[in-house]
Amino acid sequence: MSQPSIETGQGGHFIPLAAMPGWTQAMHRASRAHRLGQVLQAMGFYHAALGQAHEQVEAGHTDNADACLAALVSSSLCLSELQVEQGCRSQAAAVIADAHTTLVRLILGQPCASAWRKAAVWHSHDTHEALVNHWQAHGPDPVIERALRAGCLVMSAARPVH
Repeated sequence: MSQPSIETGQGGHFIPLAAMPGWTQAMHRASRAHRLGQVLQAMGFYHAALGQAHEQVEAGHTDNADACLAALVSSSLCLSELQVEQGCRSQAAAVIADAHTTLVRLILGQPCASAWRKAAVWHSHDTHEALVNHWQAHGPDPVIERALRAGCLVMSAARPVH
């Protein structure tokens, strides 16, 4: 049975992850602060959650690949949403682009059958969509362009060229 999603702010949400209780606790605190308009606290907790996700990705525990990458993407998107609300569009773009390029690095650096690569491909769809949506809503940004280009190059490199 899937977990219900938790509202964070203006339309944002995250899904608690049993495999990452510390991350889930930080996201609960962040989303509560976000809903209450406590911007500095929300930013702090989102940054803490994102840091935990990055630590888990760097540790590379195979049994939690999907949960680690879901946490990375979810906390990135929630932090980015809050930054956009605060008028920090370029910071928001950088957060999403960083998550996307992390996923692209995993796609490139992992064997095809690895859990990390499969999870990275799956979650890169969300970051790609977020980058495109940010571009459409707020205009061009070189950080977004580089991240999209990196992802597109990965996808075209995966296909044989004749």
